[in-house]
Amino acid sequence: MSLRKAKNKKRKIIVWSVIGAFFLVIISATMIVLGLLSRIEYVLTDSPTFEVMTDSQVAALFSEIKSGSLENGEATLDTAEVGEKSVEVTLSGQLGNKQVVNIPYLVDDTTPPTIKGEDKLELSTTDDADLLSQYETKDNSEKEAKLTVEGDYDLKVAGEYKVKIVAEDESGNRSEKEVTLKVSEPPRPVVAAKSNIPAGMPYYIEVNRQQNVVVVFSRDQNGNYSNIAKVFVASTGAPGSETPLGTFTISDRYEALYLVGNVWGHYTVRISGPFFFHSVPYFTKGAPTWDNLEYLEYNKLGSGASAGCVRLAAADAKWIYDNIGAGTTVKIYDSASLPPGVAKPAATRIDETDARRGWDPTDPDPNNPWH
Repeated sequence: MSLRKAKNKKRKIIVWSVIGAFFLVIISATMIVLGLLSRIEYVLTDSPTFEVMTDSQVAALFSEIKSGSLENGEATLDTAEVGEKSVEVTLSGQLGNKQVVNIPYLVDDTTPPTIKGEDKLELSTTDDADLLSQYETKDNSEKEAKLTVEGDYDLKVAGEYKVKIVAEDESGNRSEKEVTLKVSEPPRPVVAAKSNIPAGMPYYIEVNRQQNVVVVFSRDQNGNYSNIAKVFVASTGAPGSETPLGTFTISDRYEALYLVGNVWGHYTVRISGPFFFHSVPYFTKGAPTWDNLEYLEYNKLGSGASAGCVRLAAADAKWIYDNIGAGTTVKIYDSASLPPGVAKPAATRIDETDARRGWDPTDPDPNNPWH
């Protein structure tokens, strides 16, 4: 082979080598580009958790999609119930290639239930009501929250109670509502008032709360209340329910009056507001006879035992009812001593085993078996 032919052959080899290398570069570059276009890269949300019964989307499962796209990102996740869930997600590359991924997530309940109802509630002792029936609870889950009451109260006993309404859902989320509950006696039915009382305020009354004695003074010849007309043993308010101190003016009166504690007073005369002179209470209103006396309370005459009124034996209460007119002054005070010339009357006691115990021994009723 001549030197010239050898050089031409060598030149051809170099040219084809260059051409081959060029195509190899083109092919490699194309493969790299195709690989980049088809690649799908993403980063999932760390421990994805969603509140129960919320509108959460599939896209929230991803913190970043570096390459490719999410086909069903706007789809709604199932958050109807608390627990572990999973959802099938489809991702696409730019060349139309797809990748299906099953992604787990958690549905949790961290929202306390709500409580609907009044902060201050008033009920009557005669209401046939359940305290919890006055309140409603609503939770974000489909399961009903449980309502309970914390604190002591009694719907049959008048008073003011501080209680707490509590709602708790299945996940242990808890709400509380502080409630002031006022339980009141029902309106008091009355019998027509007696009006034939002498005018002129012939009497003045003092109630020694410490001694549980009522003294009625009448006018002397100079018009001063210095004469002792009557002295009665009484029961003023028990500790915690004290009869109020002060000076008051007698107003209306009722032969029968429904009292605190679901009992009845006979011969009741108003001192002020809810405070009266009246007999020892009866369990029922006399119809027509007053023979259902709270005899255990009767045996407390001479000591503080009432809910704030001034209790008297029936005959003494009747005397005030018949003789003390509206406008008469009543002074209620505390003292270890009584006015000069006044002694505390002895209180009659009733044997609890006596068949006559339902009657006040002083009641002037002709049917009274004590007579």
